Amino acid sequence: MVTYGDLIKDIDDSEVELTQLPVLLHELSDKIAKNWLELKSNHEYTRSIRKTALNYAFLELKPSFKLNIITKMGNEVNKDTLRQVLAGLGISDLHIGEDLITTSTPDPKLTTAIIYTLNGVLGKRSITVYSYPMVIEGSRKLSISYHIMIKHTGELSDFTVNVEKVKLLINNSSISDYLRSWLVSVVDDWGNVKVKKGVRFVWYAVNGLLGRGSMFGWFTGDGVLGHVDRGGFDVGFSFVVDDAVKTFMDDFLCRLYNCGGRFFSGSVARDSEHYVVCPVKAAVINDIVSVASSWPEYALVDRVRELLETVKYSTPCLSYRRYPVVNVLGHELILRKHNMGRGWYLTKVSSDRGLIEGIVDDLRATGFNINVKEVNNGLELYVPIEDTKRILRMLGLYEKFYGEPRKLPGIDEVIKVLSNFPIRKWHVHVGKERNSRGYEYEETCLLISLGNSEAAAKLKETLTNMGIRVRKVVWGTVVICNPEDRELVTRALQSLTRQGNG
Repeated sequence: MVTYGDLIKDIDDSEVELTQLPVLLHELSDKIAKNWLELKSNHEYTRSIRKTALNYAFLELKPSFKLNIITKMGNEVNKDTLRQVLAGLGISDLHIGEDLITTSTPDPKLTTAIIYTLNGVLGKRSITVYSYPMVIEGSRKLSISYHIMIKHTGELSDFTVNVEKVKLLINNSSISDYLRSWLVSVVDDWGNVKVKKGVRFVWYAVNGLLGRGSMFGWFTGDGVLGHVDRGGFDVGFSFVVDDAVKTFMDDFLCRLYNCGGRFFSGSVARDSEHYVVCPVKAAVINDIVSVASSWPEYALVDRVRELLETVKYSTPCLSYRRYPVVNVLGHELILRKHNMGRGWYLTKVSSDRGLIEGIVDDLRATGFNINVKEVNNGLELYVPIEDTKRILRMLGLYEKFYGEPRKLPGIDEVIKVLSNFPIRKWHVHVGKERNSRGYEYEETCLLISLGNSEAAAKLKETLTNMGIRVRKVVWGTVVICNPEDRELVTRALQSLTRQGNG
């Protein structure tokens, strides 16, 4: 009969190159799965730790085995960036205790990424890892995860968060009152895993451990790559925290990325997946890709690889699939919206090198600046925004894409119109919507209730004639969702309300 001891005897207390760690763990997982029925009958090595409502059994295979991981660190990623990456991992999968670093994951590449980061931060060429497999047994599926334990001697004390440090946060002058109240409650609920994760984010942020390089570590551990097509895609992070921490996250990350309002948009999957808003999404992706480009490939988790592939042919913050085709000097180019701001750019991707080079020669001969880069499926031609504007002017298409900004009526004019209608009540509603492809998002709309369908239809017609975009009329309620129009009408209603109270 095959035992767990038989499976680990050749690797226990052995030296392993970090580059080979993913292969070693994958092979051990395959052996465990292949011999699971025999291993399960051997109760000397298996212990059921819990069973969920979904009928999953979690079983540990002990004792742990010891691996001496050898790595040859180069200068791929500097130490400051690695410390930021470590903080990102610390708010996702990694727990850094007083003298023990632990994590549990089914992904050997994530384990490899963690060890690579720790080696770089600690300045060591080798690190000892203790690990034991955990088998997750469902009614139809068997999966193997590894619980990882790494000892340290206080070198990472600034990454360690305990109750005493929570008390320091409570007295920190930079903490807002809403967060201070939450931290006070944390002291009495320290055993809550969700609480600890939230506190780590706050501690790392306040103490300067979180930076833009942390986005790579966070995405490596808890990243979400949303819908992808040849137009646009989403990225986000999976986490569950209390509302106070979510508010703090939005505030801190918006200061880090200089964005207005919120950093995260709506959430899905029971409020555990939070997507990054545009246009800051492009900057976040750029930071992740920047670190990933210097990261060793053997330690890149699949979601990061998928992101690297996606950015080659998709643009974040682009919600449409079909693009205008513009004929320039006999060549058909695609006109795409830039992911930052209102600019457009002309582009062409082809595996026909001669075709791309011919287009480049023709456009450059006419005096336009053209950029060309290698992509997976050939060459990509890119016309910078300013030169794209010149081409659009030459073709008489400039006004179509760069027309004058829409002129909205003045607030006094809107107040006058609203005062002529029997408005019962109004309020701004933030709700969750779902688009045609099934992705959930959050939308803010102004609801003006007149209690009369005819009056509401008349108000919609009047506002539309003034140049204000109205979404719809529902049961005597006018709904306005476009941000510019919503804010204008809201300010007019506020002014009208104050006049009525006066």
